[in-house]
Amino acid sequence: MFNRQVRIMFMLDEFECFKILNGLFIWADGNVESHRWAVIYKISIGMARGLDHLHTGLQKPIVHGNLKSKNVLLDRNYLPSLSDFGIHLLLNPTSGQEILEASAAEGYKAPELIKMRDASPETDIYSLGVIFLELLSGKEPINEKPTPDEDFYLPNFMRNAVLDHRISDLYHPDLLLRNNNDKGNPVTEESILKFFQLAMTCCSPSPTLRPNSRRVLMMLEEIGK
Repeated sequence: MFNRQVRIMFMLDEFECFKILNGLFIWADGNVESHRWAVIYKISIGMARGLDHLHTGLQKPIVHGNLKSKNVLLDRNYLPSLSDFGIHLLLNPTSGQEILEASAAEGYKAPELIKMRDASPETDIYSLGVIFLELLSGKEPINEKPTPDEDFYLPNFMRNAVLDHRISDLYHPDLLLRNNNDKGNPVTEESILKFFQLAMTCCSPSPTLRPNSRRVLMMLEEIGK
């Protein structure tokens, strides 16, 4: 049933924790893999497949509720698996709110989510979009020391970059430079910008404007062609 490079589990010893915030992947200085389009695409489409399975592939759909880069596990080939999904359903309201507050402090909480019990597929999609932006830009979800021209939250920073025509802020400059190393999965700036547009749509302030998991997966597959 699950042989599409999508594995969802709580723990696996052979997996490395995909901790962007702790610098084990994207924020690690000198980690050239984090700036390769093939790796970014593999991680992104794997996450989308995992989330789509949670939302549509089970007899009773599951809302992840705490999707963030620390809760994505990578194997040695950069195939991702989602962890800690549905934990909020097992907790009392106070503990659930603590998870929500941590998610907000880290920059992954959808703006409409006030109580953890209201977590939904749409709030999962928002969090997924934030991770997409992390992968693409090499920037953290929260900028604790923004300049006057920057915003505290990554999605807002990206919207302002578009309005100010700062295209160079939308993705890491090495993505195109390292394109020659991705012979099996070449990328153009057009594909990168389509990926950016998808990420920003996932991060729409209005939940009704966000694509569902199946649509996200279809759009990623189209970008990868």
